[in-house]
Amino acid sequence: MTHVPSATSEKTLDELRRVVVNLPTMPKNIVDDTRHEKVLSYVSAFIAQGDSTLMHTMLREWAILDILQACLAPGRDHRVSCVAMRLLGFLLQYDIEPEKASIWTLLETQHPSILAFMIDNTEGEEALTRYSCWFALEQAVRYDGAAQWLLASGKVASMVSGALKDSSSYVLTAACQFLVAIIENRSIDPLQHTAHDTLMDTLLESISLYKLIHTMMTDQDSERNRVAGLEFLWMVCSAKSDRGTAFMQHSQLFFTYMDLLMDDSRLVRSRALDVLSLVLESTASPLSVLGKDIAPTDAMDADISDDQCKVDCFNHILESSVLSLIALTDSLKALHVATSILDAMIKPLSQSDEMHGAGAQFKDIILSTILWIIQALQESSTNDHDPNVFRHTEKIVVQGNGKLAKQLNQTGFQDLVKTQSRAKPTRGAASRGGTLPKTIVLSALKALQSLSVMFPRVVEKSTSIGIVLSILSDTKLCSDQRVFKACLTSLPAVLKTKVHNGLLLDEPVFAGTMKTILGLIKRPASGSTSLRLILTAVQEFFTDKILGVVLANEKVGEELANALGLKLYDMEWDVRDNVVEFIGNLFVVGGPDHGVEWALRNDQLEAIFQKLADEEAYVRAASVHAFEIIMRDPRGWNGMCEKNLEERLSAQLPSLIRDSEAFVRRAVLEAMICLVSERESGVILMVNGTDLFVDAKFMSRLTLDDSDWEVRIRACEFIAAVWEHCLALDEKADYRVRAAKRLKDSDSDQQEDTLPSRPSTWWFYDIKGDQILVEASRDSSRLVRLASVETLKKIKVSLEQRQGSFMHNAATKGADGEQYTTDDRHRKRPVGDGTSREDSSSTSPESNMTGQHPHAQFYAVLCGLDFERLDATTSVEQLYEEVLNVERIEDVVMAESEKPNDGNNILDCY
Repeated sequence: MTHVPSATSEKTLDELRRVVVNLPTMPKNIVDDTRHEKVLSYVSAFIAQGDSTLMHTMLREWAILDILQACLAPGRDHRVSCVAMRLLGFLLQYDIEPEKASIWTLLETQHPSILAFMIDNTEGEEALTRYSCWFALEQAVRYDGAAQWLLASGKVASMVSGALKDSSSYVLTAACQFLVAIIENRSIDPLQHTAHDTLMDTLLESISLYKLIHTMMTDQDSERNRVAGLEFLWMVCSAKSDRGTAFMQHSQLFFTYMDLLMDDSRLVRSRALDVLSLVLESTASPLSVLGKDIAPTDAMDADISDDQCKVDCFNHILESSVLSLIALTDSLKALHVATSILDAMIKPLSQSDEMHGAGAQFKDIILSTILWIIQALQESSTNDHDPNVFRHTEKIVVQGNGKLAKQLNQTGFQDLVKTQSRAKPTRGAASRGGTLPKTIVLSALKALQSLSVMFPRVVEKSTSIGIVLSILSDTKLCSDQRVFKACLTSLPAVLKTKVHNGLLLDEPVFAGTMKTILGLIKRPASGSTSLRLILTAVQEFFTDKILGVVLANEKVGEELANALGLKLYDMEWDVRDNVVEFIGNLFVVGGPDHGVEWALRNDQLEAIFQKLADEEAYVRAASVHAFEIIMRDPRGWNGMCEKNLEERLSAQLPSLIRDSEAFVRRAVLEAMICLVSERESGVILMVNGTDLFVDAKFMSRLTLDDSDWEVRIRACEFIAAVWEHCLALDEKADYRVRAAKRLKDSDSDQQEDTLPSRPSTWWFYDIKGDQILVEASRDSSRLVRLASVETLKKIKVSLEQRQGSFMHNAATKGADGEQYTTDDRHRKRPVGDGTSREDSSSTSPESNMTGQHPHAQFYAVLCGLDFERLDATTSVEQLYEEVLNVERIEDVVMAESEKPNDGNNILDCY
């Protein structure tokens, strides 16, 4: 939807009126259909605001219904008629007085031709016209008067029947929404019969609506019809109302629902599972909806609680559906659907308050069934078993005494499934991206993860961790990265169920898990993608307070550090890159505290530092970026200072900033900005032995001449950070100077012979920051110009706020004519230490000749800049200006040139 301003201003309201009034006169020779959609979006956005004053103005003063009627006149462009019908739908949807049916009353009494057009064109030639009429009918049918009008027309049955078979999916969807609107407006009281009840009864009798939908759902020759039938069920169920539930109970559309769950089409199966999940979630008694094939048992007591009844229903559905699926075929498709049904039951089951008795037992049944299916699909061979990887060998027993447990626990049944899983799949039996057993495991792991999050106490008592670790040891299953990722995603969730009341309930399990993780890290076959997934799981362990403590302080943490240390010297550069990135991400703000503790305890900062000299540029850039993250964290910065890493890092930056790869230079500049703005440690950037690191010549080359425009942007940002940092230091110095003047000065003679220290902000002028930024405002890149101009604006404002401190004549002057303010921080700012006074003053020769403060000179330059022109050069290009700032819509969109091939009457692609 286009962003539209509020229609409170007279100018905006007048423009909207002109658009509405000129709607019938839109020329037919407009080729681009999107222009009509733009008009619709523009006007409907105002209607959707729900402004009663605007609605009254449109209806009474502008007579918008008369205008819409004019759009429907014979011979009009059908696109204009469609805009009019959809605008009518929006007017009905946002009617400010729905109780009085004010808009519908106007239509019925004063504009019957609009209603006639709506009826006649539901079967029109153009699909857009049919859709527009159904859209308006969906909004209109909410009114009792509209339902009576449809009944009186005698055409509603043929209209609905034709729309449900329409070739356009948009028309079919709109017709389904029309039917849902009728269902949702039926009477709750069975003794009261409304127009909507009569309208639905007419549809049921005249076109056998139930049978029609059922025929669509079971049409084996048309995937589209099956999806369309399911879409109707989805719309009815998504309303989550008693009326929709009653409709489903009477329709018996779910009686053959299991066939759709086993459909050959993945799209149909997926949509059928979505509908099943919605039925289980929104219906108090799913058995009453799912039909006669899944009937409640006699043991179900009608007097038990609603939650208990729902649990019993779920249990019966589970047993009946899974057993019927297994009985249908000997293929693994049945198990795939069964795992999906199990997953669909978990979310609605969490809404039940029954945590004991049958409710807890049912959760155990779901969990044990999931684990049974996973175990049945694993390889049982141990010839290539890695001793470092744990394998669960105990056979899973499905909990409960029902039919499902008896079927799955019978001797030899799991072996039969294993045999089927090893059989070569037939054509079409495998899902895209992997064989069918892998797809089943993926679905089962998803359900297991959901159970771990929603019912941790249930999972904690099971052997879930052993089962997941067993999958990790199955090289055949985990050869698919999707399965490997699903295992490592589920593992932290399952393992956290072993933590309760601040205690790790099973330390040997955690030790075995970490042994498996370390074995996977050390495995030569673990590539960069696998390692990234493993380290993501490890980071999840660090986020848990209990698991993180164990991992940070125990021997396993040291073993993890040693394993990662070996990976830092792996032959593949992306493996090294992943390890460096993992260590750096531990220090992200809001990250795991125990991860930081582990990294500092095991000298991981030193390990990253060694990678600054890596032969691969990506690893060098990742190492610099990791240090930037570490420096932003107070704990990381303190750890660097303890090891003297901040100074050692500064010694490496000069060579890295001259790296041949642009992304390395970008990372270095970001680290330099962090040092200046976050840690106020610009001192380490200024001195490299006896040579200046950040000098004027170097900064000029980096900001103005670097081939990468992103490097130039970051260089501008660095200069801005230098200005802000040094200005803050000068403000602190000025405060101390003023405080000292209030004290009695006993050694004034000695102070007269001592030259005051230079202001910190002179570092900015030493690197020619003023000249570089002005020159960067003329850069060929718009984004570089934007960065420099924004910085110049901020500097100009800050100088205007401090104009008196450098413009008055009472300021102290040095012996060489330079103007200083007292600053005792020259020991921390190495400008005076790293170069002689003559060298320093030579960077600002103008100040020596005029005796003028550099601030005054720079401010004069800033005042001479035409910022309005500079802003114009930094705005988005003209193409985006035209998109974001459209001129008067009635002139640009609704008008059309009469000259052929001139301007608006041809598509942009021509």
